[in-house]
This record gives sequence, structure tokens and C-alpha cells, in this order.
Amino acid sequence: MQTTRENDVPRVYVVNAHGRQALSGDRDDRLIDVLNKNNVPWSAISVYVQRASGGDLELTSSLDRKLGDFDDASEILLYFNRNVNPFIFSLNDFVSINSSPEDAGSTEYFYQRLDNENGRTESFLKKLSSQECKTVIAERVSDTILAHVEPGSDLVVGVSGGGDSNALLYGLSQLSGHGLRVHPVILKGIPDWDAGVPRAMELCEKYGLPLKVVEADEVKSVLGIESGSTDLIDQFEREFEGDDFEFMGTLLIRLALSKVAREIGTPYICTGVNLEDIVCENLFRVSSGMKPAGFPLRAIGDIKLVYPLWLCPKRIIDGCFPKFSLENYDARYPCFSLGRNLYYSVVYSMQSQFPGFIEQFARGMSKASLADPVEYTFNEQLGFHVERSVPFPLLRKFQKMLASSAS
Repeated sequence: MQTTRENDVPRVYVVNAHGRQALSGDRDDRLIDVLNKNNVPWSAISVYVQRASGGDLELTSSLDRKLGDFDDASEILLYFNRNVNPFIFSLNDFVSINSSPEDAGSTEYFYQRLDNENGRTESFLKKLSSQECKTVIAERVSDTILAHVEPGSDLVVGVSGGGDSNALLYGLSQLSGHGLRVHPVILKGIPDWDAGVPRAMELCEKYGLPLKVVEADEVKSVLGIESGSTDLIDQFEREFEGDDFEFMGTLLIRLALSKVAREIGTPYICTGVNLEDIVCENLFRVSSGMKPAGFPLRAIGDIKLVYPLWLCPKRIIDGCFPKFSLENYDARYPCFSLGRNLYYSVVYSMQSQFPGFIEQFARGMSKASLADPVEYTFNEQLGFHVERSVPFPLLRKFQKMLASSAS
């Protein structure tokens, strides 16, 4: 075997049944850095070293070792653990497709064409203008509403003034021949909710929709908290240290929208949960031994929760109204929940390295969730529907938080 060193470091190759693929790296790069730069998963390879003096290959543990420290090696051979081609989905080679009109692109999204017969892929980076993004969103929103909402219905829409809810309102406004009556609602009582009110008002005015603003005290009332109570976020973080208020916020939104829906006399409510959100939620559920929660339609008691953006990637949503999306990003507060950080990171990693996969994943989980829906029961002590019995210590902790907030 001919062995070589380049720039005074050993050559690094991924070796599999398809041949050898050289990887690039510098002296100060650890082997794990080389893998990361080349999108090679560390868990899929075994590291063998070829000594400059010859002899048999040696299996070694050296992911934390710098290439410059392999002074006794001529080659580092990374044997892939399966007979697949790990580079077949690589985005190094792709074709760029301009937006229409050209030079009007506000965002971009990767697509891949899979040629199963010949075992090949083609990658495309599609530039998208604001109007192209709106067209994509409108088509997907229309598909969901036509499939899951009865014609002539009233639909209560939770809006925040951010990119997701703004794109959702646009998509609903483009629906024709269905007789849908849209009732946008925004909640107050949390700083980033409050900051979104002017943006939501501006957008609703544009579409001729009256915006219902649910004030902070009314939001608290859905949990039985008296008006003029202490700040709910502070109390939540005091009782549930390490958890993210986003979980409580989601519950408050659902309960407040459900209350408005019952006042109007409709079972339908919806929010701007997007593709990455829905995959993140259900990846967590399946990983925790639970079946997927229903989407894009979820029945909870007498309420039907609809997710019209469930197949809409965040990048394309943000491309609809870039100005609104930026303002919403600037108003966000940091999330410290390890679980939430983990699952979103996993989802974005899959989406970035394997374009089209999470759309396929979402469609599969949707079919499973609708075929075997989660059943929710009303909890008398909590005052709202839950999926499973609530352990007594958690129930008491939740009730303590509400009692403290009301004091």
C-alpha cells in the first residue's frame, strides 16, 4: 500500500464499499473537527492508522487528537460501519435556481431529487422571492383547510405578530370558495406577546379582519387566576425551575383561543405551528414512549385544533414578511430548557443535511397520528383537558403556582 503525508500531516480518508473519499484538515484540527467539517458522523466510523514505517493497520481511539500530533502516521483511514455511501446526500454540489423575478430573493431553501433507480441525487438551492414564499404558504394552508375544516365554518386564529402567524393569515386570506370566516385573536400578558400587538393590528387591518385582543387579566382567568395578580412568568420559573415558560404559554394560548371559539360557537381554532415545530413535538413524544399527537387536526374535548402550517418550513414562512419576522426575533427571550434545545437541534440538523426528509417524516407521523388519535380527558382539578393522569405531586406543584400567582 502506498502511503503519503500532505503538508506534514497524514492524509485522511473515509473508506467504504464505494471506495475512498479524501477529507480536508489542518495541523491544528482534531480528528473530530475534520469529521464535522466534512459532515461525517463520528458514530458511523472506526479509526485505523497506517504507520509511516508500514505494518498492519491499527485501530485507535483518537477523535480528540490533532492531525499535527499524528507524526508517526502516514494515513488515517476512517472505515464506515455500513456499506452505504455517506456522501450521496452531500450538498457540496448543487444547482442554484433564481427567484422570479430574479434578484428579488428574500430567502432560499434546499431541495433534492432522488433517483432511486440509479442511486443518485441532485441538489438544488431555490432562491425565493417574497411572493413565491406566499404562494407556497397559500397552497399548503389551502390544502389543510379544505381537508380538515367544514365549509362555511368560523375559525379562531391565534396570532402573535411574528412571521408564522402573519404568513398563516395571508394563506387563509387567499382561500376562496370555502366560506371560511376568520377571527384573529392575540393574547397579552407576556412581554413578547405584548410587543406583537401593533404588528398584528397592522396586518389584520390590511386584510380587513377585526383583531380581538385578549388582555392579560382575561388570559389569567382561563386558569382561575384573579386579576391584578403577580407576574405569571416569574412564578412559573420559581416553581418549575429549569423548565421553559413556552410550555405554559402554549397551554394558555390553547385555553384562551378555546374560550373565544365557544363564545363564537365554533369548534375550530388554529395556531401558526410550523413544520419544524410539529416534528420537534412529535420526535420528543415518540422518544418518550408516547404516540404522535394528532396533526394537522387535533381534537381536544369539544375543540378541534388545526395546524395549517404543518408542512411549511420556517425559512419559507419568514420569506413572506421579512420585516415582521425580524421584529419578532428581536423581541424573543432565551430558552434554557435542555430538552427543547435538544429536539430542535436534532430537527434542524436533519433538515439541513438531508433536504426533504423532515417533510417525509412529518407526513408519515401525521398518518399515524390521525389513524390512532390521542384521547384527552377533562381534569376536574385542573379545569382543562389532559392526555394522561397527572401525578399528585405535579398537580400540587401546579396548583401552588396558581395560588402564589393569585396572592
